[in-house]
Amino acid sequence: MSLSLAAALAAIPAQAGILEWLGLAPEPAQHTRFLPVEQAFVLNSEQTPAGLRLEFTIAPGYYLYRHRLSVIPDQVRFGDWELPAGTPHEDEYFGKTQVYYQGLELTIPLQQLEPEGRVDIRYQGCTSGLCYPPQLVSIPLAPLRE
Repeated sequence: MSLSLAAALAAIPAQAGILEWLGLAPEPAQHTRFLPVEQAFVLNSEQTPAGLRLEFTIAPGYYLYRHRLSVIPDQVRFGDWELPAGTPHEDEYFGKTQVYYQGLELTIPLQQLEPEGRVDIRYQGCTSGLCYPPQLVSIPLAPLRE
């Protein structure tokens, strides 16, 4: 390494210190703190005589994609149900779509249930600057009373 290159490399930390002292150093990047997915999208479930009640509580500034939310039966048969309409939304990840803000509640009628029946909930949500990976939650079900 040449002497002039070594001197230039050695001077970099000193120059950075001078810039800080003069108040000219660039500001460090502000790190946005994102909530863990289980805090951004809180899912509660309750099996009632009417069916399986699902409630998402969505943190302020976060949203769930309607088209990325599915309820998958495993050894259980559902009655008729459908997801409610969402709020129109357009973003860089999925373009024009529908989303849920603040919360979502729905009840899915259960018609037939095997002893090991469960429901898998798949969902995906985002906030400004972050789209979480798809999530999967399995909910075991109790036998239906006759």
